[in-house]
Amino acid sequence: MIGTFEPTRISCRWTLRTAITLAFATGLAACGEKSPPQLKPHPVLVVTAHNVSGGYERTFTGVVRARYESDQGFRTGGKVAARLVEVGQNVVAGQALARLDPADYELGLRAAEDQLQAAKVDAEQAASDEARFRRLLADHSVSVADHERQKARSDAAAARQAQASRQLDLARNRSKYATLVAEFDGVITSVRFEVGQVVAEGQPIVTIAKPSELEVVADLPEDLAGSARAITASASLWDTPELTLPLKLRELSPAASAQTRTFRARFSILDKSPATRQALHLGVTAKLHLAARDGELAAVLPATAVWKSDGKSMVWQIENAGSKIVAQPVEVIRYTDEAVLVRGIADGTKVVSAGVQKLTPGLEVLPVERTTSGVNLSIPPVQAAKVPGNVL
Repeated sequence: MIGTFEPTRISCRWTLRTAITLAFATGLAACGEKSPPQLKPHPVLVVTAHNVSGGYERTFTGVVRARYESDQGFRTGGKVAARLVEVGQNVVAGQALARLDPADYELGLRAAEDQLQAAKVDAEQAASDEARFRRLLADHSVSVADHERQKARSDAAAARQAQASRQLDLARNRSKYATLVAEFDGVITSVRFEVGQVVAEGQPIVTIAKPSELEVVADLPEDLAGSARAITASASLWDTPELTLPLKLRELSPAASAQTRTFRARFSILDKSPATRQALHLGVTAKLHLAARDGELAAVLPATAVWKSDGKSMVWQIENAGSKIVAQPVEVIRYTDEAVLVRGIADGTKVVSAGVQKLTPGLEVLPVERTTSGVNLSIPPVQAAKVPGNVL
């Protein structure tokens, strides 16, 4: 019986093995017939490069200040007895600003007067004695040595009288110094004392500014400090934006601020017309416009379009066919708050503006034109260059 069923088992095993092999081969053949999946183009934001003049304009916030400001204080120390001015008050030269308690200085003045009177009496007596000794010396009633000693005492008494006279003048001056007066016509911009306060000699307590000559003061970054004198400057006021003021750099700090690393710049206002004088006020905010032109063409791109490779600045530009990207080296001229000025791109070239670090050469892309909403990609026209006389 066993011998009878053995061939049947072998036949079944062969049939099952053959079926499995054929099924596996068929599956492989079916897999080989399928084509690989096609990659979809990668969407990228692009901007169109337009070459413009290589000039630029940068805006800073400044303040209208007086060219001449003076911190004034008492030329002597004491207790403040009266405050006669307030911030914003106009004053004239010689006007009293504050007074100290004069009691001590009046006592010192009277003491100096008494000392002068005593010194004067001593000097007159010594001079009279010297004259009498001189007459007695003529008939040899006194010796020459006695006369010389009396003459020396007379000279010393005269010197003490002169000294007392100068002490009296000093006491009078110190009594006058108890009243602080304005050195020139101006406006009070700061008051740093109150009645009853004890102030030291020379301590600044009042600031006076001359409103007749105003200027624009601003802090410039380090990248503009070296070329500030070659830049055209103008300013506009927040309350009167239609008024453009031509400026000229008058003073630039030789050292940067330790806290902000900026350089303090002072610009003279060239427009002296009555309308300008009426619009200007101490302390108002001004928008300082610094503009320059270099005569060469450059393209303005978003700052996110530039990336680095081996120390070189690069951008991704779309090929003429419009489906692949290639790396293009560029020369960075200047960065602004939102854009970068570069050279080395043909006019009208589409440049990838975002996600540049994730792209590779030859990648299939789908360009999506970027709108400029919320991003300033333009270089403002240099209006200040049209104003004669303000090119530094």
